[in-house]
Amino acid sequence: MAVSPAKAILDTSVYLPFLRRDGAIHDLGFLLRPTLLYMSSVVFAELYAGAKDRPTVRLLERLYRTFDRLDRMIAPDKQVWFEAAQVLRQLGLRRGFEATGLARLTHDVLIALAARKLGAVVLTRNRRDFERIRELRHFDLQVYEESERRT
Repeated sequence: MAVSPAKAILDTSVYLPFLRRDGAIHDLGFLLRPTLLYMSSVVFAELYAGAKDRPTVRLLERLYRTFDRLDRMIAPDKQVWFEAAQVLRQLGLRRGFEATGLARLTHDVLIALAARKLGAVVLTRNRRDFERIRELRHFDLQVYEESERRT
């Protein structure tokens, strides 16, 4: 019996090392099984906002068009935003975060909750923040370690 492909969203922290190494984003040997990748609009916005040069902008625009053409761009809807507000409030109360700390976590909460709604795993290098979110809302999480890359 064929294995159904997993759905996955790569966090910004996974894309950045690939972008810094001349855009070898296609090197996804660390994925353990057939995987349908989705692009979070939140991740794309973080990557695009941080693009430092024209070649990176062009690469990201090509990446966006590819995900869009495959109908694999996902954006948080109003339900995800509402649940994100609840999670952020709980994190603030539990951990005593001030507004700046919560603002920093907002994108990660949106990514996690949109992935959960899609039934996708979040792949990240940012273990601490995503595990904090998972204390309040379950979602599939895989922490990407550089040593997991297959050569």
